[in-house]
Amino acid sequence: MKKRYYAMFAGIIAIGITIGIMYLEVWRDSGVQLPEDILLETVSAESYDFENMEPKVRLIEFYYTKCPDVCPLTTQRMMHLREMLKEEGVYGKEVEFISVSIDPENDTPERIKKYMDTYAISPDEEGWTFLRGSLEDTKAFAEPFRFRFQDRGTDYIVHDSFTYLIDQENYLIEKFSMGEGFDKEKVFKRIMRTVD
Repeated sequence: MKKRYYAMFAGIIAIGITIGIMYLEVWRDSGVQLPEDILLETVSAESYDFENMEPKVRLIEFYYTKCPDVCPLTTQRMMHLREMLKEEGVYGKEVEFISVSIDPENDTPERIKKYMDTYAISPDEEGWTFLRGSLEDTKAFAEPFRFRFQDRGTDYIVHDSFTYLIDQENYLIEKFSMGEGFDKEKVFKRIMRTVD
């Protein structure tokens, strides 16, 4: 009799853990939408309006130029992903990348342009936009994604490590790890399924 209760109890715990994981991985992120009421600016000091964007699939990256590890590695892998999407003829037309600085105080337009140049990204390139804004606006933009970052007074900013895939209606459909965990093949396949 006791064994049956233990088995039942273990089953209830397993179900609870499964529901918790499902909530964290799927349900919590459902309904997350790109915020429309925030204005950021491009490296050319032009306002970037999220309210009237063309319907496209978008990959959102949060980064800062002094980042020693995950940011530059993610940007590099996105650069390779860009070439894969160009071969399919969807880059810029149906898919675009948006990179948002989480260190607007130090990431001046000049510093961001230098960072872009490292990865052969032109400031006027159709398909990849680098943005910056006030710290307040940057936090407001990151908030719906639950992307957390904090400057602890050192040269480095502590931040979450995800990129976010947005569908044509500006809803979050999947998030991907940054750095070593950014699997460009997986991201490419997911983007192509969304485009098709």
